[in-house]
Amino acid sequence: MPQLSDIGLSDNESKVYTALIENGSLPVSRIHEETGIDRRNIYDVLNKLVSKGLATFAIENKKKIFQTTPPKRIMLYLDEQRQAINEKKKIADKLLPRLEKKFSARTSSVEAEIYRGYEGIKTIWEDTLNYKEAMMIGAGGFGHDRMPRYWISFNRKRIKRGIRWKELVIDRMRNHPMLKEKLIESKFLPKELTGPPNVIWIYGNKVTNILWLETTPIAFVVHDKQIAESYRKYFNFLWNKVAKW
Repeated sequence: MPQLSDIGLSDNESKVYTALIENGSLPVSRIHEETGIDRRNIYDVLNKLVSKGLATFAIENKKKIFQTTPPKRIMLYLDEQRQAINEKKKIADKLLPRLEKKFSARTSSVEAEIYRGYEGIKTIWEDTLNYKEAMMIGAGGFGHDRMPRYWISFNRKRIKRGIRWKELVIDRMRNHPMLKEKLIESKFLPKELTGPPNVIWIYGNKVTNILWLETTPIAFVVHDKQIAESYRKYFNFLWNKVAKW
């Protein structure tokens, strides 16, 4: 079931909004009782809801009494958010050429990078969209399963750009829906080569090692043409001599 957090409200904002819409007008003391949120934090949450146009207040007996605005105001809030993002994109479009020029002109080249968390993994995945092909060793559908919403949008972009994947997948992937996706060619590694959730990506002059740890995934990216070519040879050997359909 959709939740208020799905439209960008924090947990505390969702709790306060729900308490107000279920009980009508409430003072801070009652909001504290209904939500269990520390009273010192409630004012901050209320101010954010008011600034978003989702709540309002009146003064009764020298006390502030809060209530929600009509629920349809949520759609207006989302429209305002979209407009703000569009304006920021326009500014970013103007900034990017100058920033890209400075980035390219740096004298020190980055040879290795470390990314932590799912947002870091998404950054790497978005980078792979700049290359026509990516190879994977030890693929297990981890991104597909752990980031299902992101996967849908990412995969659409991948297919639209005609980017092909060649995957050496682990044995548990035999009935995985990812194997039926367009522009993905897969072969199975022997069970003996199935280990921890560790996937190696090769694309362009980059080799990425993603450790799909349960709490916080970590990825190591190496930029080096020779290393990337060496891993391609390793991939092709496994593909041609070891892996099975």
